[in-house]
Amino acid sequence: MLFSSLAGTLLAQSDAGMVSVEELRTPLRGKSLHALVTAQEHLKSGQRERGTEELRQAMSDPVAMPYAISMLGVEHLKTGELDAALGELEHAVHLLPGRPENRSNLAYAFYLKGQTKRGLEEVRKALQLDGGRPKTRFVLGMLLLQQGSHDAEAIQQLQAAAQETPGAHLVLARHYDRVGQAPEAERERRAYAVVSMGLLAAK
Repeated sequence: MLFSSLAGTLLAQSDAGMVSVEELRTPLRGKSLHALVTAQEHLKSGQRERGTEELRQAMSDPVAMPYAISMLGVEHLKTGELDAALGELEHAVHLLPGRPENRSNLAYAFYLKGQTKRGLEEVRKALQLDGGRPKTRFVLGMLLLQQGSHDAEAIQQLQAAAQETPGAHLVLARHYDRVGQAPEAERERRAYAVVSMGLLAAK
């Protein structure tokens, strides 16, 4: 399913230079940081069971716990375990409400559950915190299309996100297919291929 595959595009880590008040109170260092980095390395290498176990162990550390539960929520989003993801991401937002990526990921979980109103509430809060992060605008665009009454704004948000989040082109293509605009749909599919190739070449 398209949107399940897009979960991997949502960040579990904050943008460089963006530190919330909560993070300043409990900065990650030493064993806490090492546990999360180790878990992340296992997950990236495909060792999901080992990575998730590292995260569960990290939750016994009060400093690492808010980040570990956020990362677990993202991992459960990727595997389609929506109920688990929703609970973990809600907990992460409660613990670190100033982290925009937590709210954006929670909004995406609400989107997948079809809870559009709650998703829009969270994604708007994320935008207030981060000032227009492309992945947050991507989630906002999807939620607005799901709502069905603000298509023009949804298209604007998805177009703004598309340069860094190629999946936005696919969402736009699906929308144009649905409303019978075949040339626009094909244009977005071509744009997706071009942007995706460019991002791969840059790696």
